[in-house]
Amino acid sequence: MFSAPEKVHQATFNSGSELVDTTFAERYPLDILIAEDNFVNQKLIERILIRLGYRTETVSDGAQAVNSIGKSNYNVILMDVRMPEMDGLEATRMIRKMAIKQPYIIAMTANVMTSDREECVQYGMNNYIPKPICMDEVISKLKIAAEYCSKE
Repeated sequence: MFSAPEKVHQATFNSGSELVDTTFAERYPLDILIAEDNFVNQKLIERILIRLGYRTETVSDGAQAVNSIGKSNYNVILMDVRMPEMDGLEATRMIRKMAIKQPYIIAMTANVMTSDREECVQYGMNNYIPKPICMDEVISKLKIAAEYCSKE
């Protein structure tokens, strides 16, 4: 299958509906941990964040996320809800019990029912990104997270 090369203009690229600046991370500084078990989804969200100017770390299950958050001071966790070993809901519950500066946790899930969103909030997640992941949705949620983190 042939795919056309991406068109990159200096520090900008097209996200599908708007022109995005790769200096986004300078305007909205965040330390981000990605917790996602699916390799393709890991690479997609990493690529989006790199294009926005972020450097991130990625783990593949909730237990690793809990372990990582205890070692580093992340502002934001992009947390897949359904993962092996320990799912994102249980990981969030454990993180919320930790005596640390609490990160802003954004659920990433294909479950888009209202009850699914409510469950995420009940477990302590701050926001929600539906899958498949869309750049505009990520940008919107990161702006909210940055505003939240700047008030803390």
